[in-house]
Amino acid sequence: MDRTIYAKYSNERAAQFCIRTDIVTDESGKRKVYKYALTKAAEPHIRHIGEAYQALAAAYEGSGISFCPAETQISSESGWQTVSADAVNGKLEKCRSASLFLTGTALQDVLERMLDDGDTNGIRHILQNYIRKVKESGGSRPFAVTKEFVEVFGDCVPDGAYDSAEVSDIDMIFSNIFVEKESDALDGGWTVIDYEWTFDFAVPKAFIIYRAIYFAWHQMFYKADISLSELFELAEITQEEAAGFRRMEEHFQDYMGQTHIPVRNMQRLMGTRIVPVDRLLGQSGGMQNTIRQKTNVGRRAERMRVRKLLYHVDRKEYQDGSMVCSGWALAKTWDGRALPVEIRVTDKNGNVIPAEIGRRRRQDVAETLKLRNRAETEFGFDCVWFSQPGEAFRIRFSLGNRESIYEG
Repeated sequence: MDRTIYAKYSNERAAQFCIRTDIVTDESGKRKVYKYALTKAAEPHIRHIGEAYQALAAAYEGSGISFCPAETQISSESGWQTVSADAVNGKLEKCRSASLFLTGTALQDVLERMLDDGDTNGIRHILQNYIRKVKESGGSRPFAVTKEFVEVFGDCVPDGAYDSAEVSDIDMIFSNIFVEKESDALDGGWTVIDYEWTFDFAVPKAFIIYRAIYFAWHQMFYKADISLSELFELAEITQEEAAGFRRMEEHFQDYMGQTHIPVRNMQRLMGTRIVPVDRLLGQSGGMQNTIRQKTNVGRRAERMRVRKLLYHVDRKEYQDGSMVCSGWALAKTWDGRALPVEIRVTDKNGNVIPAEIGRRRRQDVAETLKLRNRAETEFGFDCVWFSQPGEAFRIRFSLGNRESIYEG
C-alpha cells in the first residue's frame, strides 16, 4: 500500500495545466513520484509528460544530459496500468504520470554551497559547463517563429537568429538538474527530474540558458557580488536579447496562467493598507454609534496625535517587469508612540498603482531611533508592482493628516 509523504498542488494555473504531484513510499520504503490531472482538461498535459520523456531521451542521447524516466498510467478495475501515451489518447477516464524518486543532489544546492564558501571559480566552472552542454546538446535546427511559438511565447524574437534543439525543455533550471554526487556537478552526468514544460516546436537554446541564469540570480546570486548582466555576458546573451527573452517569459507566464492570478500576486494587484483598530472604533462615544461615526471620530483623533513621519528606502531596483522598493517607515505621535504607517504607490499624477506591500519587523530601526513606547515593530516594508523601466513613481507614507512622499 503506497503512503503519500508529500503532495504539491499546482492549481494556480489555467485549467488545462492544473496538476498535483505526490511523492509516495511503498511497503519496502521505495519512493515514487506521481503526477495527476486536477481537471479533465489537464489530462492531455499529464499524457504529454510521458511523450516528452521519449522525445527528450532520444534528442539528448549521449550528451551527458539524461532525463528521469516517466511513464503514463491509466486507472482500471485491477489498478493502475502502464500504457504508451499515444495508446490512451482520447480514451482514458483517469491517468497519471509515474516516475522514480531520484536521489542525489540538485545543482542549485551545489551552487548555493559554493556561494556560501566563496568558491567563485567553482560557480563559474558549473555555469560555463551548463552553457556549453545546453548549446551542444539536444540536436540542432534553426529557430523560426511559428504559430505555436507565438501562442506560448509571443512574437518577441526574430526568425533565424538562434539555434534550437529538436525538442525543448525550457525548465532546465538548476533546481531541476540532479547529480549522483557533488563531484559530478563539474564534469559528470546530469539528470533532469522535471520536464513538464517541453515543446516540440523550435525554442532558442539561448532562452533556456537565460531562464536558468535569471532564476539562479534572483534566488541566490543576488546575495553575492555578481551582477545579472555579468552572468548574461558569460552566456553571450546581450542586453537586447535579454529584454526579448524577458518578454518571452512574461508571455509564457500569461499562457500558463491565462485568467488565473496566483495568490502570491494578489496584493500586487489589489494593494494593501493598515487601518488601526482605534481609528475604526474612535476615542469617544458608546457602542451605539455607527461605524461611520466611529471612523470619523478616530480620524479626527489620529490627526491630533501624529507628530511626524519618518522613512528610508534601502533598496530600489527593477526586476522581471516589476519595480521593487524596500525600507522602513513609521509615525511618531504626540503621546510618544511609534506606529506603522499606511503605504500607497502612485504614478507622478497621483493615480494609485496596485502594489504588493509586505510588512516585516525592523527591530534594528526601533533600537537605532531609541523608540521606547512602540506598539509593534513592523516598520519594514517591501513594495512590488508592475512597471516599465524608468517609469516615474511615488511612494506615499501617511497616517492621520500627515503624509511624506518618496519620489523615484
